[in-house]
Amino acid sequence: MPTIPADAAHWDSGDWIEWHRTAESVQAAPCSAAGDTEARLMALEVSLLRCARVYFHMTQEHLPVYDAIGRVHGALNFDVPLDGSRGENVLTVVLPPMGPDNVVTVDLSHPFDALLVVRIRDNFTSDGRICARSALKVSPGAGTLEVSWAALPEVH
Repeated sequence: MPTIPADAAHWDSGDWIEWHRTAESVQAAPCSAAGDTEARLMALEVSLLRCARVYFHMTQEHLPVYDAIGRVHGALNFDVPLDGSRGENVLTVVLPPMGPDNVVTVDLSHPFDALLVVRIRDNFTSDGRICARSALKVSPGAGTLEVSWAALPEVH
């Protein structure tokens, strides 16, 4: 069992005991796997989902982090850079938890080569599906397109 440092604050939520260092340090890494980008992204996604869940259960309101969760999910699972630097332009759309339906409206005036839909389930876990723009059934002259989660190909 790890020893909790003297400069740590800890919280007991009933499910787990979590501790964080309270001392400020220039060399303090935001994650124990400071050199591992994938591990840091996973930790970030888990933290964002946890914060969104706790905030929703406390207030019945949504914390405005779902777009960030979608971008991090895309980086982890579909190699979409967080900064949008890849030549392929991926449009990321998020289905929030407790939403009325599993349909997104896509603005076709935006240039994109692929559509990534990230669904945040009611239990605050995330899942994503990606589809090439050329595979979307677009009517000529259409300005928007409604895409249902079920119509997107499953990623294995």
